[in-house]
Amino acid sequence: MIVSGYSSTTSVMAGDSVSFHLSTDSPGLTNLTIERIGNTSVSTTISATLSSLALPSLNPWEGFNWPVALSFNIPATWPSGLYKLAHLSDDILTFVVRSATPGTFSKILLQVSFLTPVAYNAAGGKSLYGFNSGGEASRANKVSLDRSGGTPLSLGPEAILIHWLETEGIAIEYCSSIDLHTNLNLLTNYDCLIIAGHDEYWTKAMRDQTEQFVANGGNMIILSGNTCYRAVRLEQENRLVVFYKYAGNDPNPIAAETTIAWAEPPLNRPQNLLLGVGFTDGAYGGPNVAYTIRLPEHWVFNGVSATATSSFMNYEADATAYVDELENYPRATGYEGTPLTFTILATADLSSWTGKPGRATMGIYSRNGTVFNAATTDWLNVLGIDPVVTIVTRNVFSRLKQRAQWDWENIGHADDGCALASLNGKIFMATLENRLLQRYPIGADVNWRDIGHANNVIAMAGIEDTLFCVTSDNQFWWRSITETETNWVSIGTGPSGGSKALAAAGGMLYAVDGVGMLWRTPARRSIPSWNAMTFFAGDATINAMASYSDILFASTTDNRLLRSNSDFINESSAWQYIHHCNNATGLAVIEWILYVVTSENYIWQIDLYGLRKP
Repeated sequence: MIVSGYSSTTSVMAGDSVSFHLSTDSPGLTNLTIERIGNTSVSTTISATLSSLALPSLNPWEGFNWPVALSFNIPATWPSGLYKLAHLSDDILTFVVRSATPGTFSKILLQVSFLTPVAYNAAGGKSLYGFNSGGEASRANKVSLDRSGGTPLSLGPEAILIHWLETEGIAIEYCSSIDLHTNLNLLTNYDCLIIAGHDEYWTKAMRDQTEQFVANGGNMIILSGNTCYRAVRLEQENRLVVFYKYAGNDPNPIAAETTIAWAEPPLNRPQNLLLGVGFTDGAYGGPNVAYTIRLPEHWVFNGVSATATSSFMNYEADATAYVDELENYPRATGYEGTPLTFTILATADLSSWTGKPGRATMGIYSRNGTVFNAATTDWLNVLGIDPVVTIVTRNVFSRLKQRAQWDWENIGHADDGCALASLNGKIFMATLENRLLQRYPIGADVNWRDIGHANNVIAMAGIEDTLFCVTSDNQFWWRSITETETNWVSIGTGPSGGSKALAAAGGMLYAVDGVGMLWRTPARRSIPSWNAMTFFAGDATINAMASYSDILFASTTDNRLLRSNSDFINESSAWQYIHHCNNATGLAVIEWILYVVTSENYIWQIDLYGLRKP
């Protein structure tokens, strides 16, 4: 006996009703079970008289239109989770039970993908793919959730994660893709969003809400690959998934809702902007390959002694373009919007794969919230089996399950640093040994590269292609940023009262003199014309400066971190305390991350993205 069908909704709130549209090849009274997937046992038996139903004659992949066979009221006591409807040992479908009060049981939310399974589902004769639709020319542009099949598997990657989390004692709540699309405030109830399994198809509303969630300090744990690769629309009360694949085929006149790959025009929103990686540089289909650990001292690898995972990847993977630096660490190039501060933790060469040769790059970055991306659809298949995958997953949940307290993070050594600057995605440090060093903004301890001399430098700033410095005798200098020894060029002096700190912003150089007065001059390779900013109250304790988005930041000798008190320097009138900054000798900013070197020979970072006007 075979029972097939679909539910009226992908998710239902505890205490509400869900309807099932079912057909069978053996009509009559049939016993069915509803069971929660996981270690928390919840199940019940229900009965219904089922009929044998035919498919519509016209485009059945756009909906079977079967009548309701039975409805069931979800008990209010049932916990949030992924549930299955089954006949004997055969699964019919899965659905989500949501919390009636989101975020009260857990601040961690697992989004269960329903849009991707329905995209691949060929029930009724077609899917969004040519391989099971009679060829690419015959593929459907619209497929319905109102068809049998096309729901997450009860033994799939989500189920593996659910069992593991419950064994680890990590409580979570659940939602479906449709919930993230329809409830535009859903994520405000949570600290952490989990993406698991295969979550390829996203609507604009889903992506917009998720990007805002991270910008507001929410964390993402992505334990999959090929994530958010394609943009879709929903029609017919969110039951019909629309995907034309090519912009020229989509009749919708709203460019921002075009149903294509996110990286393609007119969307031009690569996955990398949100996830750090994308499918453009990724791969699919090939022999099993392992991840090689590239930054073993990073906190995600705490407790890991191996240098690689097992060879478990064989389906789909995401990646970012990167360069292997001379110091033997990978650096993201920023291609397709990957943050320059994205830290590549592990890499895999997938050039042997036949489907789409490429690579995989596991990584992490922060933009107020933190995003960890495992970047492979195969990750959860070995959770609890592969020790590296298991330990990394445990470390990631331990750190990201709650929103982070805003504070400094130690990312490595910075021996004898006395001044800091940033330029073109690089951090430059002058040392007490009169050397100029550089490194990239990797969130881990990596070696500095010596690129020349920097005699008696006490402050630096970079803008466009030029590095400026002031020396202990108040002489002002510039040099190009070539990675070889080159001469500094003298162009005059700092402000008349001496110089203790430099910063560059908006085509201007800013300096703090010996009594704390702020000065500025156009940033150019010629004699500076310093002008005192008399409208700005000085601070004699300032010893280093940097800028971000037309805001000045400063450290002080009494361990304070200050910022100009407006989001625009010209509208600022004083410094304002925002945090501690202990033993600083130099500051620099790349993208939205502030770096500090200290007299204790460390470099630290702190995320400025969520900082707003005081």
